[in-house]
Amino acid sequence: MALNSTLLSLVLGSMILLFILVFWTVIAHQEIARKKNLIPRKLDKLSEDLRTFSVGLSGGTSPKGKETEQMADEAKKISQLWKSRREQLQMGYWEKMEGRADELKKLQEQRDHIQELINRTKVKYHKREIDEESFREIAKDYQKQLMEVNVKIWELEKDLG
Repeated sequence: MALNSTLLSLVLGSMILLFILVFWTVIAHQEIARKKNLIPRKLDKLSEDLRTFSVGLSGGTSPKGKETEQMADEAKKISQLWKSRREQLQMGYWEKMEGRADELKKLQEQRDHIQELINRTKVKYHKREIDEESFREIAKDYQKQLMEVNVKIWELEKDLG
């Protein structure tokens, strides 16, 4: 009887914990969705602000001489900043991650290739096709390359999470 009550309390406790976890997950999901929906509105507002700003500039007295050139240069600089920021936002987080994942895959292939070269060098040494001094020098170079590739892989894996 005590075992049944213990099991019942464990099951009830687990159900309550599961309910709390599901509730917390739903709230977090709603918060993320809300923030995701705010981004386009903020971009639209910034775009509208820029449009009203440019209309306000065109409605004033027209500058003359160097002032016109300076204003054109400043407007060009500002538009370049805006473009690059907008392009960065459009590029998105996942495209950057895909690029890093491709780079990681290439590095892993390079690591496997270097390890294969080391193994082939060992086989040639054991067959006495190359002498010991050459083997040591070649193996040393390959080990150095392998360590460099492993460090790059480790850094990329750390960045990717």
